[in-house]
Amino acid sequence: MICRLFGLLLAAGCVASVFAQPAESVILPPELPWEGKSLALALPAGHEWATHFEQSGLERTPRYDETVAWLRRLVDRAPELTLVSLGRSAEGREIWMVVASREGAADPAALRENARPTLLAHAGIHSGEIDGKDAGLMLLRDMTVLNRRRALLDRTNLLFVPILSVDGHERFSRFGRINQRGPIESGWRTNRRNLNLNRDYTKLETEELQALAAAINRWQPDLYMDLHVTDGADYQYDITYGYNGTHAWSPHIAGWLDRVFSPAANADLERMGHIPGPLIFAVNYRDMSGGSGVWAPPRLPGRPMLRCFCRC
Repeated sequence: MICRLFGLLLAAGCVASVFAQPAESVILPPELPWEGKSLALALPAGHEWATHFEQSGLERTPRYDETVAWLRRLVDRAPELTLVSLGRSAEGREIWMVVASREGAADPAALRENARPTLLAHAGIHSGEIDGKDAGLMLLRDMTVLNRRRALLDRTNLLFVPILSVDGHERFSRFGRINQRGPIESGWRTNRRNLNLNRDYTKLETEELQALAAAINRWQPDLYMDLHVTDGADYQYDITYGYNGTHAWSPHIAGWLDRVFSPAANADLERMGHIPGPLIFAVNYRDMSGGSGVWAPPRLPGRPMLRCFCRC
């Protein structure tokens, strides 16, 4: 079931990547047409529970205050959800996490009592890559007030941080991700002090990563997803994800992800019309002539972690 939850979150993220480009600034090649079952995850703009993303015709992502206001309205109506602050950023913004469980658990002890596996997912560690935020809001809504995916909570708990780099998120501009297909405006790659949160897992210099590390230690998730968006990659996969292999921190974790998780997640994504693929980087960081692969240095925590990308 945790694989199904992962697949739906990524599929919704791919829907959230179908942003239109403003006509006056089209600089990318024509987008390839795509049709798939996950398009049905989006609500009509006029629906009571449409997110700001859906209300905009799949073109815009909401600002921090708009996101938190919509989330508070959802949590107020959904007993399965609890809103928890992980701490504050340098500019004083709350870093919010939603706890989703069948019983409406409000703390780690209550969550552990149900004995179900827990998935932690956060969006916006690079806040210009924000599709995961809108996808996660859609998923939380579908599992609760819309009663579409409530069965997911029968076997899984979800911890969801919609915006990790909350200050970077508010450095809003049309020009921060010019080689990415939307949204029309988005946040910046670094935080208030121009520090890259995705390079701070070891030194824990930033308020945001200190809050995240404390949350991981306190809530003890079984699987951890870091949601990104590709930036200029050109391949036919529309969803990619990756993790360190058996050479890294835990061969047993990598083996489980290889043998159990990936086949189930890929099968679900393919049934929804997607082409999932491996997260790949050029070994020489420039082109694929020298080969490709994925390996992360010690910036990443030692637990099952997936870095997930939707193609824009």
